[in-house]
Amino acid sequence: MNKDSTAGPLVALICLTVFVSVFIIYTAQYLPSTVATHFGADNRASGWMTRHGYVLFMLSFLIGVPAFISFVVAVLPRRYPRWTNVPNREYWLSAARRDESLSYLLAHGMRLACLMVMMMLGTHYTIFVANRLQPPALPVGIFSSTLIGFAVALLWWIVRLYRRFARPR
Repeated sequence: MNKDSTAGPLVALICLTVFVSVFIIYTAQYLPSTVATHFGADNRASGWMTRHGYVLFMLSFLIGVPAFISFVVAVLPRRYPRWTNVPNREYWLSAARRDESLSYLLAHGMRLACLMVMMMLGTHYTIFVANRLQPPALPVGIFSSTLIGFAVALLWWIVRLYRRFARPR
C-alpha cells in the first residue's frame, strides 16, 4: 500500500469520530443538567451550559472542525494550487509531482483532523471529570496532559510535513 494513501487516515478519522461521538453521548447522561464548561484562573467554574446545549456544542465541534480541516486540505490545494504553501513548493507542486504531493497533503490533513478529534475527546473528558467534583473545578492534571499531548502530537505532525517536503538531494 502506498504510504501516502488516504485510506488509512480516512478510516482512522471515521472510527475515531464515531467512537468519540458515542463516548460523548453516553457519558453526557452522567453530567448534571447544568454543565460547568468554562473555568477561571483559580480553576473554579465560571461558565455554564445546559447538558443538551453542551452535547450539541461538543458534537458540532467534533464533526465540524475535522470536516473543515479535511475540506480545506482536500479541496483548496487542488482548486487553488497557488495558495498551497508547502516547503519547496515549486519542486513538490510541479506537474510531475503534484498529484502525489496533494494526495500526501490530503492524508496528512486527515491525520491533523484525527488529532483534533482526540483533543475534543480530552476536552470532553476534562469537563466530565470537572463536573463530577463538588463544586465543579478544572482537573489541572488531566487538562495539562491533554494540552501537552496535543502539542507534542502537533509538533510530530509538523515535523512529518516538513520532512516529507524537504529539499530533494
